[in-house]
Amino acid sequence: MKKIIFYDLETTGRSAYWDQIIQIAAICTDEHLNVLDEMNLIGKLNSFSVPDPEALLVNKIPIDSIVKSNFSNYSLISEISHKFSEWGPATFIGYNSIKFDEEVIRNAFFKNLFDPYLTVKNDNTRVDLLDITRIANFFYPDKIKSLLNKKGSAIMKLESIAHTNGIKNFTAHDAMGDTYASLELAKLIKNQIPELWDKSILQSNKIQLEESIASKPFCYLESFFGKSKLFCLSFVGFHPKYKWALCFDLFEDPKKVLDMNKSDIYAFLESSPKKIRKIKLNKSPILLDIEIKKTLDEYNVVSDDVLLERHNFISTNQEFKDKVLSCYNDIILDESQLDVYAEESIYKKFVSNSDSFLMKEFQKADWKNKFIIMEKFKDERLKYFAEILIYEEQPYLLEKKKFS
Repeated sequence: MKKIIFYDLETTGRSAYWDQIIQIAAICTDEHLNVLDEMNLIGKLNSFSVPDPEALLVNKIPIDSIVKSNFSNYSLISEISHKFSEWGPATFIGYNSIKFDEEVIRNAFFKNLFDPYLTVKNDNTRVDLLDITRIANFFYPDKIKSLLNKKGSAIMKLESIAHTNGIKNFTAHDAMGDTYASLELAKLIKNQIPELWDKSILQSNKIQLEESIASKPFCYLESFFGKSKLFCLSFVGFHPKYKWALCFDLFEDPKKVLDMNKSDIYAFLESSPKKIRKIKLNKSPILLDIEIKKTLDEYNVVSDDVLLERHNFISTNQEFKDKVLSCYNDIILDESQLDVYAEESIYKKFVSNSDSFLMKEFQKADWKNKFIIMEKFKDERLKYFAEILIYEEQPYLLEKKKFS
């Protein structure tokens, strides 16, 4: 039985690279969302960490409790890694977690020499409750309600959504409070719209997503500055460098492309609204059956027969695919040539197998042996992180000149 882990973080700021976790709360449940275990930990501020005052005002954690704590940041991250591994295999869920919490967790694991990809390895998967909630509110606003802002867009903040749907007994912007609210919201969606909940959980595997988009047309809900829009799409191919799934908007006629030159094709594809939607399958997007568009009159301007005809054209016409994909061969995002700091380098280079082995040995060793292992790392980033950890935990092991 695969478990489900709801979690939330409080941090010193908004940067996944530079800020640190100061509180984590997590609730482990079974597939029926019955609570099996939980944790709620607050860790010490690193000596070199400067918290954003606004972050402390929001999460209301007293500064004394994170400055004077005996539970170091390394101990906190170690316990997170241990608990997540012990609870797995599981689906990890948070509210806006894919864009923020997951990135913070990955970077924290990386800088503390744990496996940064724990939440997607060993049959673990992840999904974002915010995405599920958006879809639920978009298609079933009578079941998952929301308030509207001045522009008429749904307010999707967790505190607002929870209160609007009768979830009130929690402390907002406290990690355990927000985790509890997320669990209760998930229960509501599971009970009210079980087919959406099941699809979201079962579809969180990247390989399954790849197989799904290659076999049939689908719908995808995107959000722009608070406004949600539904797209009916057909998979064309993967971006030649970034491996995003490039998908064509079936409300447009794909046959137009065959009579265009390359520059005209790219202008057509990228003109607003963009005809190609770029979907990052490693970010656990929720893909919907094409039939769901029938529930919304405004999306039925193109008949099902026409949509299917366009999809079949795209999936069987190699000339169309080649013309579209060739545009993206030439258009690569500008990338800085400057060297990045080690803290910002998690996606720049994978850790070698030999260093991955040493990372595991580092975690098993006492601090004197950690120092010995530190010298064996071939990846200078890992050696640098190990030095920082030793400085924070057992500074007497280091030469004074290193940190004077």
